Amino acid sequence: MIRKGRALTAISAAVISTSLLLTGCGTNAEPEREGTAQDPVTITMSWWGNDSRAKTTQEVIKKFEEANPDIKVNAEYSEFGAYWDKLATQVAAGTMPDVITMAGSYPGEYASRGALLDLDQVSGQIDLNQFDDEILNLGRIEGKQYSITAGTNSLTMVLDPAVFESAGVPLPDDNTWTWDDYNQIAKELKEKLPSGSFAVQPFANDVSLVSWARQVGETPFADDGKVSMSRDRIAAWFKEQLDLQKAGAAPSASQNVENLAATAEQTLLGQGKAAMSITWSNQARSYVGHNLVMAKLPSESVKSGNWLRSSMEYTISAKSKYPKAAARLLNFLVNSPEAGKLIKSDRGMPASKSVRSEVVDVLNDNQKAEAAYLDRLADMKVTAPKPFPPGTATMTATVQRFLSEVLFERKSPEDAAQAFIDEVNSAIR
Repeated sequence: MIRKGRALTAISAAVISTSLLLTGCGTNAEPEREGTAQDPVTITMSWWGNDSRAKTTQEVIKKFEEANPDIKVNAEYSEFGAYWDKLATQVAAGTMPDVITMAGSYPGEYASRGALLDLDQVSGQIDLNQFDDEILNLGRIEGKQYSITAGTNSLTMVLDPAVFESAGVPLPDDNTWTWDDYNQIAKELKEKLPSGSFAVQPFANDVSLVSWARQVGETPFADDGKVSMSRDRIAAWFKEQLDLQKAGAAPSASQNVENLAATAEQTLLGQGKAAMSITWSNQARSYVGHNLVMAKLPSESVKSGNWLRSSMEYTISAKSKYPKAAARLLNFLVNSPEAGKLIKSDRGMPASKSVRSEVVDVLNDNQKAEAAYLDRLADMKVTAPKPFPPGTATMTATVQRFLSEVLFERKSPEDAAQAFIDEVNSAIR
């Protein structure tokens, strides 16, 4: 997953809304042609990410082609934001890749308009026996399996022990700490850290807000698809971060904007100038040179709101000419130990139990720490919320925009909360 959870642009969202209306359901009526080693069928796989991910994925594709000479795989990849813009355009043109990497609420967006294949149609090519039902549920929409989890991740509060030690503040016990404890620790750190260093590096996306709401028993969306998080709870989340900023425990609003746009190494946390920050478990290792501790979110011991989620998911286009061939590739990606040992935890911790057992021995220390953290969350048996409804793909951008309004004190937490609810509800289809 890309750091900071960049969301779909407004233009891309509009293209999705329009183009998916043009997408028909189901695969072509003609029987699927089977390839041979001399005359293979050609399918396309798409993903986003950096050059390192591209190199690894192409190595996996090569291994798949060696084992399946009747199938040739073309690769498409790009930077995260450009990826979704391009995909929306491809949907409109009827040229979607066969195997499409997705995340967040995007599977729901595309499945709701018939752009994705119901994977039950290719069940003979995909082995789901190594996946817990809770993991499979992450890809089920309206009772149909539209995606398979590539790997799991979750939110974590990362702590920099070096910053805590320099301030003479002990690390919290994440089995018992609450948000009140977090605020008290942040204020204590602020008093003892030098100028330019902060207790907290802010983080904001839709999942962090939903986790906050779930901790008091609120669900993100009602049965009719509308926002069911209360205005008061959302306002409290905005106020929490504004109060930390006003207390000097978090950076100024303008510094926060700069921090959001920075690479991992350039952030306050990456420079050793922040003690705590929420991030994704599979991104904690991005802060090279820092032995960060992955802790549970505050108040998880009171009532858990956080959950194991799909870091990435694989889907198949409903327009694919070769859905069975695409399913064989998808199966290789999630079930082959050979692929797992190459990918490791780049797409989250492998969701297949057999692949994960094979991969553990080749993980580095940071990746093993991530696996241990996710095991702790799995032991809590927390049920994931239902997939977010169509129209919520831009919710992270909406969260960040209204938080910025609050931090710059252009809106009160209460007004921002109501505006957030109204905007998200108006986008939900």
